[in-house]
Amino acid sequence: MTAETPAPTGPSPYRTLPALCVPLALTMLQSTVLSTALPDIQDDLSGGIQDIQWVISGYSLAFAALMLTGGACGDRFGRKRTFLTGLAVFLAGSVFSALAGSVWVLVAGQAVLGVGAALLMPNTLSIIRHVFTDSGERGTAIGIWAAVAGAAVAFGPVAGGPLVENFGWAGIFWMYVPVAVIGLLLGMWTVPESASPERRLDLAGLVLSVAAVAALVYATIEGGSRGWSDRLVIGAFVAGGVLLVAFVVTEKLVREPMLDLSFFRDPVFTGAVLAGFVLYFGLFAITYFLMLWLQTVLGWSAVGAGLAILPGMLLAMVAAPPAGWMTGRMGGAVPLTLGILCSALTMFGASLYGVGAHYSSYWWVVLLVGLGIGLTLTPISTLVMMRVPANRSGMASGASNATRQLGSVFGVAVLGTLLTTRMTDGVRDRLTDAHVPAEVRDEVVRAVAAGGAQSAGSGGDQRIGALVNAAFVDGLHLAERAGAALLLVTAVVVYLLVRGRDRDDVDTDSADVPAREKSPADRT
Repeated sequence: MTAETPAPTGPSPYRTLPALCVPLALTMLQSTVLSTALPDIQDDLSGGIQDIQWVISGYSLAFAALMLTGGACGDRFGRKRTFLTGLAVFLAGSVFSALAGSVWVLVAGQAVLGVGAALLMPNTLSIIRHVFTDSGERGTAIGIWAAVAGAAVAFGPVAGGPLVENFGWAGIFWMYVPVAVIGLLLGMWTVPESASPERRLDLAGLVLSVAAVAALVYATIEGGSRGWSDRLVIGAFVAGGVLLVAFVVTEKLVREPMLDLSFFRDPVFTGAVLAGFVLYFGLFAITYFLMLWLQTVLGWSAVGAGLAILPGMLLAMVAAPPAGWMTGRMGGAVPLTLGILCSALTMFGASLYGVGAHYSSYWWVVLLVGLGIGLTLTPISTLVMMRVPANRSGMASGASNATRQLGSVFGVAVLGTLLTTRMTDGVRDRLTDAHVPAEVRDEVVRAVAAGGAQSAGSGGDQRIGALVNAAFVDGLHLAERAGAALLLVTAVVVYLLVRGRDRDDVDTDSADVPAREKSPADRT
């Protein structure tokens, strides 16, 4: 391994956190805030259901596909440079989206936002790995990083409602502009540059990784609407699998791989990445399902539903920094496992409530959501950064964040399919038992399959609406319990992988070459 010159000492590393956390908040906020604007976007831009789905999916697809590339570019060309470039692209995508005059122009703007997020997000964690040399301080910093990420996800629906109500859907994107400008100024002023210029960019790995992830994410997104037996969906899954195999083979053969597969020989690194994937698989699904349940079944507004889960997100902000400190000082096995168990209990607990539930009964589920986030996200990121050399921190961060993003996409799609399938069958059976005329029954079932409970149950017939809501709750409970079982098994596996090894010494002492020390040859 090439030894690198340590970065020079300077002011307190904590001064860099605002510059890193402000853009991070934007990328996470974008994951949830737009959900409150979709009805207005559909009315204003005259888009169909499939078009509107891609308004959300365009961001997720670009974000997930390019995350690994963003981390690798940071290592090679400079983490600060790549981070600021990503933020500038995010700023341009915000303006482009705000000015969009059609649905597909807006989808393109969402893709630009995803590209920017993929460049900047993994480098926020990589910069923390470089700047915070003390393991305890690094754990605390990553705890703050995780708290900001969790809070941004939670505040999305809360912030989106008033913005859309007062400024229209474009107000969301205009809000990003001044925040992104502040982030750019802070980043240029407080973030030190670091790079590993001796590393070559793995172009073959870049192309194969982007294509593989894009195909798999596309197939997952389309599978929920087209059906999993659709030829296009099957073809995309097959193409994604073939490309993924080609990527793995390529990474084993090239001298400077985009992803060092030897990382996964380390049980701690593997356990952390696995935990991230499964946690996001269940966590984003339960957050999404909670919002659906609160609004569709219990009748809360989008803003009210956001406020309902806000206490949990505040608890995540409180729990994340101590979890980071604990991981840095004592190891991550205990907080990581407890966090996954909390998430499993959250999903199971949510399955105990249905139509007519009151907040006074299920408040503890909301708090468990936040506790699971706070205890888990920090150890995952801390362990990943502790187990890799500093000169490959961008690579590791990109891999970890890409895996988590994939987990969220697959979780909502797979568990959502369980929900929709059970719900569709339940609606048909309930309407048949209630002697609803066949033509009405078939129309409601088609509406459920296409748009879920909200579109099917809002037609004015209270009896049919109640039957649809009951079937929705049945499907929701199935999805929640399936997710809880998966999280429970993962907690055991992760504990066995991490326990007793997370304090072992690993070769992570390579510091990074400051940008000013790059030679002309390094820049070519």
